[in-house]
Amino acid sequence: MRKRVGTALRLCSWGLLVVLGLAGCGGGTPPPPSSITLTVEDASSAFNAAAYQVGTGTWQLLTTSGTTTKTGTFNLGGQTKYGVAVRCSSLVVKVIQATASELPNPKVVCSSSAPSPVPFTVTVNVDSSLLAPGDFVCVNSFCQAAGASISVTTSLQPGNQDLLLTLKDSTGGVKVAKVLKNVNVTSGGSDTASLAPADQIPPVSLTLPTPPTGYSPITGALVSYLSAGGVMDQVNASATSYRPVSGFASGDRYAALVQTSSTNASLMSAQVFAGGAPTLSLPQAWGSGSLAVTQSPHPSVSGLSLTGTDLRGYRFYLQIPGQIYYTATVSKGWLGNAPGYTLPDLSANTLLGYTAPSGSGSFDITAFFSNKPLVSLDALDPSSFGAGDYIREATAGTNNYTVGGGTVNLP
Repeated sequence: MRKRVGTALRLCSWGLLVVLGLAGCGGGTPPPPSSITLTVEDASSAFNAAAYQVGTGTWQLLTTSGTTTKTGTFNLGGQTKYGVAVRCSSLVVKVIQATASELPNPKVVCSSSAPSPVPFTVTVNVDSSLLAPGDFVCVNSFCQAAGASISVTTSLQPGNQDLLLTLKDSTGGVKVAKVLKNVNVTSGGSDTASLAPADQIPPVSLTLPTPPTGYSPITGALVSYLSAGGVMDQVNASATSYRPVSGFASGDRYAALVQTSSTNASLMSAQVFAGGAPTLSLPQAWGSGSLAVTQSPHPSVSGLSLTGTDLRGYRFYLQIPGQIYYTATVSKGWLGNAPGYTLPDLSANTLLGYTAPSGSGSFDITAFFSNKPLVSLDALDPSSFGAGDYIREATAGTNNYTVGGGTVNLP
């Protein structure tokens, strides 16, 4: 019986950009523009309204045009800072505040087109010396019990792409990994491949970072292979090692993710590398009680005191189920040395036109650290993550946020 094994690590799980539906611009460091064009991807008609801010001035309604891709442009008038905001699906609010040099072309995803996968079968011939009871063969995340010759039927997007073959043991540990380059996937099509002893590369052990006092032990790292041809899937040989991919080529990468948590806080680090044993490090943690949050419909936060040359910005996320799902991403360039931030109130009908929330929900604050600007790593485009790139997150939050409940300290 065929089973599908979920990928343990996708770049899109990193939270940095996908939670926002934000995509960066990438490429070089041209002079900042005199105007900003916001792009809203909206394949399923979830867009409601957009607004903008020049400098730290008053927010204004932004007129957009287009259907599945909407755009709206405004002049900066000599300012370097700006803000854009979008409401999607009635209850979702997404705010970005950055400088024009950090993000000259902001993009927000309100909705995406539904995938249209097609059936595609790969027959995998496995050398008998590699097989053991309980093994299974996978093509990307589609798996079947292993044998000398196994046909694995997948469901993939059509077109030329890379595919990852893995032979896994009964615990899910990868024994062999091999990439098939530039496979033409068509509806009802097929391909043939083999796994031979030469494809079995010795695993590489990982050294795990030591978490701060009070955080949970780190017992493993999730490692994925990211090919230049678009495939992303797990290649852990064990919790503390990964299996190098046979056929690894220029433009291919690996990504390792480690996580740890404490009461109302967590740390995450994702490191992209080209091979060998990467250096895995955790970001600076929030000090106990260092953040003060006013529990209002649009919360204010003080105590944004984390430091470091690689501190790129913050994400604030307010969730009141059934009322609002509000994300604000604020770059370090926009915030400067300010120790606090308040989520903009854009509820007016002349702006985004939502109902200010009441009741109870959750609130999170995440600091992002990276070797690149906060918004230049596009999680919707894995090619934007190069070997040596990293993203680290320090999050503090509460699941007991009550509008009107006074000030709480986190974590």
